[in-house]
Amino acid sequence: MSTIGLQATQSLAEAGRKVFVYHFNDFLKCEEGVLSGENTEDLHDMRVATRRMRATLRIFQHGFKPNAVKFLKRGLKETIYVLGSVRDLDVFIENLVIYQQEKHSDTPLELMPLLDYCQIQRDRARTKMLTYFDSESYKKFKSETARLLKKERQGKSLPISTKQRPIPYQIRHVAPVLIYSHYDAIRAYEPFLNNADIELLHQLRIAFKYFRYTLENLQELLGNEGTIVIEEIKQIQTYLGNLNDTQFASQFVEHFLKKETTATVKKSIPIRHYLNDKMAERDRFLVEFPNVWHQFNSTKLRHHLALAVAAL
Repeated sequence: MSTIGLQATQSLAEAGRKVFVYHFNDFLKCEEGVLSGENTEDLHDMRVATRRMRATLRIFQHGFKPNAVKFLKRGLKETIYVLGSVRDLDVFIENLVIYQQEKHSDTPLELMPLLDYCQIQRDRARTKMLTYFDSESYKKFKSETARLLKKERQGKSLPISTKQRPIPYQIRHVAPVLIYSHYDAIRAYEPFLNNADIELLHQLRIAFKYFRYTLENLQELLGNEGTIVIEEIKQIQTYLGNLNDTQFASQFVEHFLKKETTATVKKSIPIRHYLNDKMAERDRFLVEFPNVWHQFNSTKLRHHLALAVAAL
């Protein structure tokens, strides 16, 4: 991630607006590639940009006007949904092709019914996405977002009178609270992780995203140790992301098999094997997660986090 250009003495409102503009520009850069569909990574990058924008509204929420935040959240929610519907299937298809090459290279047609079905669903999801991008709702979301960001200046850029009790407003003053509030949200899961289910770990994955995005948005103001902490977060996020992918694959294949008729049951045996492999992989992720958590949840990481924040 390149430099955003924050200054430690900027107000929360100024910083929040600058961060949002940065991610909004990344979002717009991906649009042409997403529409053409030539590279699936463009869609991935656009989805990430929308998630970062949504996280920015939450992280810097006190620096935005409530009405503006409400409008932006609504547009982002709809955009994230249509992008996610396509992206989840892109990942599924990619993983299924790899599995096919590794396990069925000599009989590549055995998984084709599932692959064909998935491609149909993906095409439908992409059609809905393109319809949304061509809608007045999406065009208004973009234009209104650009307009709001030009005038969004809530928050005082100068200190209040010393006759009043000063309140923290500069990034160097409020960032430590922002960072540790998201870290605390993650630590809150600690007592429940030995036997955590899919849903709980999905919630934890979201908490990690907000923690990581907070650090990355402020990274240029933090100590060098911030990079170490971010890399540790990425590792556990990758693990939870892989768990999420196996869960999506299991549910998708189960839905596909329910649509199978009695006459095609025998043909679906390789697909059932794939489902069993995905479910076993998912269960393995669940069993091994406490060890992954233990590697992350260390005094060494907390030391690095404290040094990173101390630079403020």
